[in-house]
Amino acid sequence: MSNKIKATKMVIIVLVYYLVTLFAAGFFGLIQPDTGIPTEVIQLTQFGPTFGVVIIMLLFRRHSLHIASGFRFNSNILRRLLIVLASIVFVFAIAIGWYRVWGVSVDFVHPSDLSSPFWLIIIAQFIGAAGEEFGWRCFLQPFLQTRLRVLNASLLVGLLWGIWHVGIFSEGFMFAGLFILSTVSMSVFLGELLSRAKGNHLMLAVSFHALMNLGMLLLFDEENGSLFAMAALAGAVMILALSLLLFRWRTKYNKFPRKDRHDYSVIPRK
Repeated sequence: MSNKIKATKMVIIVLVYYLVTLFAAGFFGLIQPDTGIPTEVIQLTQFGPTFGVVIIMLLFRRHSLHIASGFRFNSNILRRLLIVLASIVFVFAIAIGWYRVWGVSVDFVHPSDLSSPFWLIIIAQFIGAAGEEFGWRCFLQPFLQTRLRVLNASLLVGLLWGIWHVGIFSEGFMFAGLFILSTVSMSVFLGELLSRAKGNHLMLAVSFHALMNLGMLLLFDEENGSLFAMAALAGAVMILALSLLLFRWRTKYNKFPRKDRHDYSVIPRK
């Protein structure tokens, strides 16, 4: 990706991408009932970000914009996939623990009770997550990072990603605020995770996104506007993001210690 893109041009590209993505998602949402595809299986709105990337690549092709969607499978990616799996377990353990603290039962849905075969839902969730992440994490995140720090870019992507789900505002501003907190927190986590993924963003981002969606489908009823469920999920993901940021900070601090720190272990005994 070219680093010579001016700030004004970057704003224009981001704005065009976002508007196209919004309108494309709205259009896909309108035509979904006519397709007969259940929203429980896949939501066509998820392909709005991919459509936005296609339009951007056509309109601004002379800028050589980069898409970080590599599929290299190596030890680095395997390690990060394991981090994704551990993070999903961590998030839902925290959320379920919050339910237990307040004495609220988890609204577990058995896969056999779903209206469509669970294997089909799993495949569709990964496809739908790819439709979103191709835009948010494979294009927009690395594009913003040409001028912004990883954390700042992640915060902005998370905010735009959350507001993009315009339907959340029909549930009230408290619910919408918690939802946006969750998207910002997930974006911060993914931004840090992908910062050293060497361009292999799609596999990692899609895995996290799809597994989160599947977990929410089976365990929580935030889709029905449950404020308690949304608060539990937002709080759990925020703890995950803050934990990773703290780990990164401590690692960086230990790698570059302060010059005035003394290691008394090397003082020879007299």
